[in-house]
Amino acid sequence: MLKKYITAVLTTLLISTGYPSPSFADEIPDYPGLENLTRGVENDYVKKVQKALIKLGYPIPVANGKYGPATTAAIQEFYEVQGDIDDGTVLGPKGWEAIFEAINREESNTPAKEEGVIEEENPTEVKPEELVNEGQDTERAKKVSIVLERAASVKGTRYRRGGTTTNGFDCSGFVLWAMKPVGVTFGRTSRDMRRETPKITKDELKVGDLVFFHNKKGTVYHVAIYAGKGKIWHARRPGLRLAKTNIYAKRISYGRVDYNS
Repeated sequence: MLKKYITAVLTTLLISTGYPSPSFADEIPDYPGLENLTRGVENDYVKKVQKALIKLGYPIPVANGKYGPATTAAIQEFYEVQGDIDDGTVLGPKGWEAIFEAINREESNTPAKEEGVIEEENPTEVKPEELVNEGQDTERAKKVSIVLERAASVKGTRYRRGGTTTNGFDCSGFVLWAMKPVGVTFGRTSRDMRRETPKITKDELKVGDLVFFHNKKGTVYHVAIYAGKGKIWHARRPGLRLAKTNIYAKRISYGRVDYNS
């Protein structure tokens, strides 16, 4: 009964803070307490976290159990991908749960369901003429159709920090890969892409433009390709697969992509 109660409480906390509820709660190690997961400590709990983060692609040189600068930076980056603004100097129960949930999904190869996220199971092909009918010029429509076709071809690809190939993508790496054949290029990160695309309103948004997610401070932490009808293609975050979903973030902005330059 106690275990079920704790699991229920943690699930509520994760949903309320934007983290996915645990699909494999019974496999997630018990949280050892904040005093064991604070910068400066050295113990086996830190080593367990380090091993998990290394598996997820974060640049920790070695799992030595020391909660130092590299571990702090990796945890901060992991939080950032979730849309959180934590500085990584402590790993709370929400972060602990999210890290091991991501690892469990990776190792089990089991797709996860997220609160408020609707994943399109069988995305249909978007033809250039459909985009022209929606007001796009012919040249742009052809290129956007290619981009969406490439996106659909890698549906289900794993998330990989720093990934730019079909072996695994991060969010900006996927955008760069999808748009490369049509000659559209950006800087490497989602923040670069935000700076390099003119801001537009929701009413001005066209298929093939970019959608950006922002954290509470207004900082961009995620980018996706707009697929029309309120849907986006994106490489989501550790433990989740590349998919076409609804736009579920609360704080978003839009960027115009120039396909004709």
